[in-house]
Amino acid sequence: MTTDSRPRTTESRPRLGALAFAERARRIAGHQSPEAALEQIVALALESVDCEYASITLVHNDGALETVASSHPVVDQADALQYELSEGPCLTAAETNGVYLIPETATDPRWPNWGPRAAELGLHSILSIHLFTDRQVLGALNLYARPSYQYSEDDIEAAQVVAAHASVGLARSRSEQNLWRAVDSRHVIGQAQGVLIERFSLQPEQAFSVLKRYSQQHNIKLHEVAVILLRTGSLPGDGAETEPVS
Repeated sequence: MTTDSRPRTTESRPRLGALAFAERARRIAGHQSPEAALEQIVALALESVDCEYASITLVHNDGALETVASSHPVVDQADALQYELSEGPCLTAAETNGVYLIPETATDPRWPNWGPRAAELGLHSILSIHLFTDRQVLGALNLYARPSYQYSEDDIEAAQVVAAHASVGLARSRSEQNLWRAVDSRHVIGQAQGVLIERFSLQPEQAFSVLKRYSQQHNIKLHEVAVILLRTGSLPGDGAETEPVS
């Protein structure tokens, strides 16, 4: 596949002015859902940096990687290849808190497995910037260009500003996900307590003690003990619905 290796200039695409950028950022902050905000941040990146496509990679608490917003399916493919091959600029950016540029993916020696595969997708240049807060690494903002392209200092500066907004959006998303997981966990445990209270005439604190004891004995999280009871009608290790010792 031939690519256009001619250098592009900052005039090759109209850029947002400072006031327009600030207004877009203000509207993004007002979005009700983190998901909608992240999609708008991807759109803002496309208007601020000379690139064709953009995506946001999230690093989950367990280390799993996920593209949570993207501008085109080809970017999802390129990101997924990085996760599959365990190499690529967005992974390195997320892991090392850095900024990584690839003027030509097909020949860059740093990611020898991923680079040629990205080039086959028609993506020859990428700028990846880490997303983070003072407390945690969140992921990376990925900006893809089809032709070979050397991103300028203006591109990098604009991308870093967009990345700051993406970091806020991802931190908010992760906080809300953790909150809802905690709420769901408490709800499930409460339901399991209700089952034990009704079945064995226990007090609420006795029912909770039963769930906690089974959790410790079987080395299973309290939430998972509750799920097992609700799904099977029995506590872990109990072959029948016998009365637990509280």
